[in-house]
Amino acid sequence: MIFPLMWMLKRPGWLIPVFFLLSVQPRVLGQDIWPEASTAALGGAFVTRAGASCAGLNQAGLGREDQHSLSLQHSRPYLLRELGQSSLSGNIIAGHGAVGLMLSTRGIKGLRQSSFWLSYGMKLHPDLSAGLGIHFWNSSLAEQVFYATGISFALGIQARIHPQWMVGVHVRYPASWSSLALPSALPRMVLAAGFSHTFLNSATIYSEVHITPRMGIILVQGLEWHLSGRVSMSSGFSNHPYTFAWGISLLHSGWDIRFAFQYRTQSGTVPFTSLSHAW
Repeated sequence: MIFPLMWMLKRPGWLIPVFFLLSVQPRVLGQDIWPEASTAALGGAFVTRAGASCAGLNQAGLGREDQHSLSLQHSRPYLLRELGQSSLSGNIIAGHGAVGLMLSTRGIKGLRQSSFWLSYGMKLHPDLSAGLGIHFWNSSLAEQVFYATGISFALGIQARIHPQWMVGVHVRYPASWSSLALPSALPRMVLAAGFSHTFLNSATIYSEVHITPRMGIILVQGLEWHLSGRVSMSSGFSNHPYTFAWGISLLHSGWDIRFAFQYRTQSGTVPFTSLSHAW
């Protein structure tokens, strides 16, 4: 017979995720901790980007979309299968902009966190777009499906000030509501601003500042280089926590597959993958 303690020692993959999720759950209930693959490869830069996952990033990017798109994402924090996070997102062209949807889930049996973004971005001017997103989240337990639910929103602006220069501003969670009457259950507000510059007609550099209460200023730098019409590579860095990132993208007939890795000094390596299609 194996005693419970010995069983847990033989199954650290079960013990660690439960401890991790329970210990940090109140703070991260309403937050998307792990970014999607293209953003992860740039160290977390997102303020001036567009794409299939804009619903949960800078919603203003939806105003720059001219195709429908669909994307499947997966990341694996701490390299643990039990903590894998998967998401499905898509953009639907509507009027002078696009509607963005993103559904993500993570967790283990008996403790699961789900997230849903509903966003819309529109073009206000040929060089100016704005967007708004509403975020719903829920944590469920084995005995209670709706244990901790909440709602918040985000909004952003993107402007092209020169053919090679773009600037953006984004505010996430300026106000929130949670069914848990605990201040720690509400996500932190995040104010992000930055620019991107394209040079040599094939490379783009991203520079951003993220400001979060009690966490100070986070600096993010990223570089994306299109080696050809089908292959591009990315790298990035951020300072809180110190994060080094790298990624590669392969494009063929409207299909885009991406692989990215982040190394965080506090938590180690996090792999990301995505498969997207635009039509």
